[in-house]
Amino acid sequence: MKENEVSPEIDYKSLGYRKILVAEDVELNQFLARHILESWDFEVVIVGNGREAVETLTQTSFDCILMDVQMPEMDGIEATQHIRRLPDPVKANIPIIALTANALKGDSEKYIAAGMTDYLAKPFDESRLFRVISRNLENNTINNNIMTVENSKLYDLSMVQSVSGGDEGFIKKMVSLFIETVPQNVEDLKTATQSENWEQVGKTAHKLKSTIDSMGIKSIRQEIRAVEANARGKESLQDIPALVSNIDSVIRECIGQLQTEVLK
Repeated sequence: MKENEVSPEIDYKSLGYRKILVAEDVELNQFLARHILESWDFEVVIVGNGREAVETLTQTSFDCILMDVQMPEMDGIEATQHIRRLPDPVKANIPIIALTANALKGDSEKYIAAGMTDYLAKPFDESRLFRVISRNLENNTINNNIMTVENSKLYDLSMVQSVSGGDEGFIKKMVSLFIETVPQNVEDLKTATQSENWEQVGKTAHKLKSTIDSMGIKSIRQEIRAVEANARGKESLQDIPALVSNIDSVIRECIGQLQTEVLK
């Protein structure tokens, strides 16, 4: 920033009413988080461990979760993995921001692999907390709308359309290639998972990741990344079959939508 250049003021009430779940076991941190968030006109619910976070989310809807990583009974990573497997797709895809005092190299990748959507090191100030929450609420607005509208689209062809130059034939060709090639990739992923060939699981998930992103299938964006990272790091391998099953079912439904709505 240049000398005499004024930093733009943050409007901490610009996000309107939001309901935030804070999972944090230290009372001082609980008090700080509540004080800051309520000053923004947010509603705040605080729980003391990951198990309570999962139970509370199943009973009530929230816009975002601030999840401490190290907590008693159930830590933030395990709680996140439970949340990502919830049957309600909106709750399963809620933004979860990891809060930790241990900002070590490689930690952020570990949190993303567990299904968390972002990361904030403690101690944090009001502006940093606002920016990370604002970023994740903005990124999740489209996804929440998609998941809650009846007969909603599981795909978003914005990226394909942006490079098509208005050529509808190009868009249909991209969709056709997706329908022709991806089912085999998913079968390869399932086969490798069943045989516990984790190296192949990681490679296949990596291949699928860019395709899923290109077609804007946001509801499984975190799942495919978790599969890749867990398989390559040989961590939380017990979670991979459920993640792969969800990826398979979403892609099947997405293909049906594309066949009906784009290639009709």
